[in-house]
Amino acid sequence: MSLFRYSGLSTKVKAMRGRLLSQEQFREMSDLHSVPEVLSYLKKLPSYGKVLADKDETHLHRGAAEALIKQSLYYDFGKLYRFADLEQRVFLGDYFMRYEVIFLKNVLRYLFDSQEDRTDIDLSAYQAVFERHSSMDPHVLMGAETVEGLIGLLQDTPYGKALAVVNKAGGANLFAYETALDMLFFKQLWLDVKKHLKKQDLQVIQRSAGLEADTLNIQWIYRAKKYYCMAPADIYAFLIPIHYRLSTEQVKQLVEAENAKEYMDVLQQTSYGRHLEESSYVQLEKICGRLMDKVHQANLRTAGYSAACLDTYLYEKEQEVNKVIKVIECVRYGLPAERIKEYLASAPVQAKDEWDKTSA
Repeated sequence: MSLFRYSGLSTKVKAMRGRLLSQEQFREMSDLHSVPEVLSYLKKLPSYGKVLADKDETHLHRGAAEALIKQSLYYDFGKLYRFADLEQRVFLGDYFMRYEVIFLKNVLRYLFDSQEDRTDIDLSAYQAVFERHSSMDPHVLMGAETVEGLIGLLQDTPYGKALAVVNKAGGANLFAYETALDMLFFKQLWLDVKKHLKKQDLQVIQRSAGLEADTLNIQWIYRAKKYYCMAPADIYAFLIPIHYRLSTEQVKQLVEAENAKEYMDVLQQTSYGRHLEESSYVQLEKICGRLMDKVHQANLRTAGYSAACLDTYLYEKEQEVNKVIKVIECVRYGLPAERIKEYLASAPVQAKDEWDKTSA
C-alpha cells in the first residue's frame, strides 16, 4: 500500500533532490568575492532563479537577500503539497508549523537587531504559501515594532501564549524566545503525528523528530550553562519535553552537572556518547548535525516509500538554505575562500551502530 501511495511522490522527491546544490557548487560560491556575485551565481540555478529572477542583486541588503533565499524553501514545500494525496497533505499540514516558527524567529531577530532594515524585504512568496497553510499574515507580523507588539498580534495563537510566558518572566533574550517556539513546535508535532500517522510513517517521523529533540536539548543545556549561567530550574523550563534516546534521569544529570567536564562525562554515558570526539560547543553542534543527516539518510534508504521521502527532502532543503545564507555571511565579512570551505566541509561521523535499525 505504501509503495503504491508514495511511488509518484517518491519520484518527484528524487527529481527535486537532484537539484539540491552539490559540494562543488558550494565550493564555487566560496570562491566569489562579494554578495552580489553570490546572488548572481544563485540566480542562474533552478532552485533559486525563481525567487531572485526580477531582483537587482547589487542593491539587495543582507536581510532582503536572506528572506529571498528562504523563500525557495516555501516554494518547494508548495510543490510537494500540490503533488501529495489527502493523507500526505495532513502530515505536511502538521509539518508547516515548523515554517511558521522559522518565520517568527526571523521577525524576532529583526526586533532584537535594531540596525536591520526590514523595508525592502519581499514577502510575496511567504504570503502565497501562508494564505493556504496558515492563519498568520506575514506582512502584519513583520510590521511589529516591538516584541510586545508581536505578542499582541499573536495573542489568539499558541505562539502568542508561549512568547508571553517568556516575556512576563522579564529580562528575556532572543535565545529564550526562540527556544520557547521550538519547544511548542516539537510538543505539537509529537502529538499530531501520533494522531494522524500510522505504522511506518509514524516510525520514521518519530525517529527523526525524536533525535532532533534530543540533540537540541543536548545543545541547549550546554549553551544555557556555559554562556548564560542559567540555574538548573531555569534550564528545565526551556527543554523540549520529549525523551527519545535520553532518559529522564540522564537529562536531569546533564542539567545539574556543575561544569562542562562533568556535563561531557555524563553525555559520554548516553547512547550519543559514542559519537563524541571533543567537548567544545562547536564540535557538539557539528556532531549533532551529522547525526541528523545520518538518521534522515537512513530513513530514506530503508523506508523511501513513506513519509520519510517528504521529511528527508524538507530537512535537506532547509539545511541547504542555511548553508547558502552562511556562505553569504562569510563572503560579506571577507572571509578567505579556504576558511569558508573548511566551515562548510562535513567529515563523516564514526558511528558504531546502524541508525536504520533504530526503532521508535
